[in-house]
Amino acid sequence: MENKVSFKQLVQKTCLKIIVEFVIAILVLYLLPLLSISIKVPGEETAYPVFLNIFSWIYICIALLVIISYNIRQLLLKIHKEMNIVYHQSMWLELTDLTESLTITEFIETNQKINHMQQQIEGMLEKERQQKEALAFKVSAASHDLKTPLTVIQGNSELLSQSAIEGKYLPYIQDIKIASNRMIEYINRLLLYSKTFYENENEWKEYSLQDVIESIDQEIHYLLKDKSIVTFQYNEQIDKNTTVYLHLNYVLRAVMNMMQNAVEYSQVDKKSIKVDLQYTQKQLVISVWNNGAYLTDETLQHADSLFYRKDKNRNLNDAHFGIGLAFVKRVSELHSGTLKIKNENDGVKVTISIHTGLSKK
Repeated sequence: MENKVSFKQLVQKTCLKIIVEFVIAILVLYLLPLLSISIKVPGEETAYPVFLNIFSWIYICIALLVIISYNIRQLLLKIHKEMNIVYHQSMWLELTDLTESLTITEFIETNQKINHMQQQIEGMLEKERQQKEALAFKVSAASHDLKTPLTVIQGNSELLSQSAIEGKYLPYIQDIKIASNRMIEYINRLLLYSKTFYENENEWKEYSLQDVIESIDQEIHYLLKDKSIVTFQYNEQIDKNTTVYLHLNYVLRAVMNMMQNAVEYSQVDKKSIKVDLQYTQKQLVISVWNNGAYLTDETLQHADSLFYRKDKNRNLNDAHFGIGLAFVKRVSELHSGTLKIKNENDGVKVTISIHTGLSKK
């Protein structure tokens, strides 16, 4: 391995090489040949060598330029090579120890700091992953624990509403039923979200695009009472026999969440919803647009955050739990895809992209 040098030493070494090579070039290629040449000057009887004339200066300048250019180029190539090594090493997803290939001390120190920082980031990510799994487990356990008493409350309220009881108490019983149903729905959604943090390879399967398109179409129209408000379109040139690999149940649920938001926030008197499906380069892209809605910059930034709701007072009459788009985002992450939300054409468009290769992140 080459000796380690600093930038300053490398520049000094290059300058010294230029001087040495220039002296050698002048000595070997110019002075020595001239010693054997005699030029006779008119009017003189003796001949003597002429060392410095116009051609000599041109030769010296050219030699100096060539030597300087060559050595500067070598210096830059060496710096560029080691910069590339540090750059690729900084891509922490490609962990490869290339420190032994470096000779410039500044790059070596930078590379060591990058390695140390990568290890810290990896540790933080692993800690975050463990915390998320622990939180998901706690949420799942708490949800299961809450579900049992809620089921009892729901059953008893149903029994009371059907028994001989004074009419003045019926509104209260009805409120209990509504609240318990809402809590059970909330818990079910929370359980479904927490479930996404536990890998289940058996639920990831291969499907044809034909099956996926038909399933999405059925779910969309099953959700809506008025089928005329939705338009479902896709590229007819798609090869429907193409095999895709995904978690279909999660994908369908994600589309349903997008549709429920579209129905809720579309124009009240004249609802219009457009669902678009595209498939290209192993990416399944599903967009749901609804008219009459507008999201503020804050909502666009946080809409896919868990438990985020536009209603800061968290009104009990609000039908949203702040889980729907968070679940959609989680599904996109599981499929190595993305979720995008934006205002478009006097409405809101939510787009999920899903990688459908035969491996998942």
